[in-house]
Amino acid sequence: MRLNAIPLVTALLPVLAVHVCYLLAAGQGHVSWCFPYFPDCVSISATGRHAPERVLFRTAIIPTSVLMMVYWKLSLEWLKALGTHMPHLNGAMMWIGMIAAVGLFIYSSVLGEVGELYRQQRRIGMILFYIFTFLAQLLMTVQVAAVVGRGRATVSLPVFRGLLACSGLVATLGAMSLLSWAFYDDYRRYEDAFEWGITLLILAHTFVTYFAWRRSGFRAGFTVSDSVRSKDGSIT
Repeated sequence: MRLNAIPLVTALLPVLAVHVCYLLAAGQGHVSWCFPYFPDCVSISATGRHAPERVLFRTAIIPTSVLMMVYWKLSLEWLKALGTHMPHLNGAMMWIGMIAAVGLFIYSSVLGEVGELYRQQRRIGMILFYIFTFLAQLLMTVQVAAVVGRGRATVSLPVFRGLLACSGLVATLGAMSLLSWAFYDDYRRYEDAFEWGITLLILAHTFVTYFAWRRSGFRAGFTVSDSVRSKDGSIT
């Protein structure tokens, strides 16, 4: 069973959902009409605070958080199958990615709820998702770099460059966002645009792994141990 559909759905489902939610929210008058990747627009959270778009947001993002948990577990197995030589980094990547997925689950579960407690939970969830996802993706990129450096054809150079570009751009936008927050008085004008851009790049990294898994032939299968078969071939 080929597994490359997992990163494909994990990347595309939230991208489609948040953009459709924005269109619904703008159509309902809950947010203004603008281009989310430009300054002076709206946050991603604003696209899922009110009904009916809140229903779609949760319906898509909560399953996405579960898919991300599956994705990071499979990513561990994929790197092991590639023959990476740093198993501790593989395990760290998986657990960091799991924490990020839990953060996304917390955030999406309480989005739209009113109260200071829910606001704190959303903030914690967002911090966990962005920081830990970036760290997990960085660890994956480092491991893939080692495979490519050994001349393994299971991961192509363009795919590795795609992973590296996504990680590098996330780091760049993150640094720009922090510097703007620290030194620019009108940071609020650009904060939401940074959020949209970083989110898209994080999901783009997951999307690129679809091509990596497909090229490497990453798949799963079901087997039964020969030791439990009787002489006539039946399972005992």
